[in-house]
Amino acid sequence: MAPQTFTGTYTRTQAVVDQVDIFLRYAGIDQADRERILNAINEKWLQAVGVFLLDDGLRVLEAEIRIDWSAHSDHANLTISSDLPGWEEGGAPEVIVFGRRFGEAAKSRHVQPSFWVRFVGRILLNPALHRRLCETVGVVYGGGVPAWKSEPKSRSMALQDLAEVAVSLREAE
Repeated sequence: MAPQTFTGTYTRTQAVVDQVDIFLRYAGIDQADRERILNAINEKWLQAVGVFLLDDGLRVLEAEIRIDWSAHSDHANLTISSDLPGWEEGGAPEVIVFGRRFGEAAKSRHVQPSFWVRFVGRILLNPALHRRLCETVGVVYGGGVPAWKSEPKSRSMALQDLAEVAVSLREAE
């Protein structure tokens, strides 16, 4: 059976939100957390979202999706079609591959994924706003992520059809 295709035209911001949603869904992040993160992406509060797995309290696998909002604003008035070559169910191939690999690893290790976010600079420069938005997004203000179990290997890709978005996968050796 051929993959199902969806045809439509979206604003670039909606396309970015959709890619983050697909990435987080494949990675295994629950709906309530996804909705808070997606709202923050739609508001352009976040420049990156990462999902990670722990082993003995140390990171062993991490996937990240990043948005370059400056590059996005250069194309914000352009729309994007969802029936681009290689896209499945509205998802860019790079997003699906990285999200799926991470999600499959979480399932095979029987580990619930955790997530982190990185706010944009204008929010980081305003501690009161940063603290409030951390609560809104569901992360701890001033929190961090655990150290790596060992030096990770990394690979990254920009989305061919939405160049302001990139995905990375890092794994402890």
